[in-house]
Amino acid sequence: MFGLSWESKVYFYNLLYQQLMNRYIRLTALILFFMTLLWVVLMILSTAAIEPGWADADYVKWVAEPGISFIINYINVSLLTLGVVFFFILLFRYLKLNSRGLALAGLVFVPVYGVLNLFCYSVQITLVPAMAQSAMEPVDSIQRVAQWIQANPASILAKLNGLAYALLGFPSILYGYLLILDSRRFSGLTLLLSGFLSLMGVAGMMLES
Repeated sequence: MFGLSWESKVYFYNLLYQQLMNRYIRLTALILFFMTLLWVVLMILSTAAIEPGWADADYVKWVAEPGISFIINYINVSLLTLGVVFFFILLFRYLKLNSRGLALAGLVFVPVYGVLNLFCYSVQITLVPAMAQSAMEPVDSIQRVAQWIQANPASILAKLNGLAYALLGFPSILYGYLLILDSRRFSGLTLLLSGFLSLMGVAGMMLES
């Protein structure tokens, strides 16, 4: 290394840096995959009691006494949100060497996604159950609390949650495109598909409302 030119040293440094980032990205993606599977299982278990056509009062009564699967689910998905933010930071650090402008453009959306999602998920186990327990009688209180229940598709929190995933769709598409240019087609196409599905899901939610 001491006999190499400055350009060669920079080249080897960037090569080692990309290999290290690649390992971190793969490990983080694997952890997120299993956390996502756990999220799906816990979501099915925790929302099994929800029936089509539930009114606001039904959601408030349901969330007033959250079960263990409900609590674990929102703890897991809050940690999953942090993991996703970390994952996109790693992707940015990997992709910025060749496409700094596009990588930075994608990263802008990630903190907003993280803040919105963490807020939506964390209040489900910190504030909402207590609010629901104190609002079982007055109709106005029930309607107000129902807007804080993320599992209620008509609530403001559900829409904020959808907005967070829509925002994540943009860096997913950008980074997917950059990964394809970097000859990582499978990873890139997977991320592209995830981004488009996020945007399509939010579009469908907006059309229903």
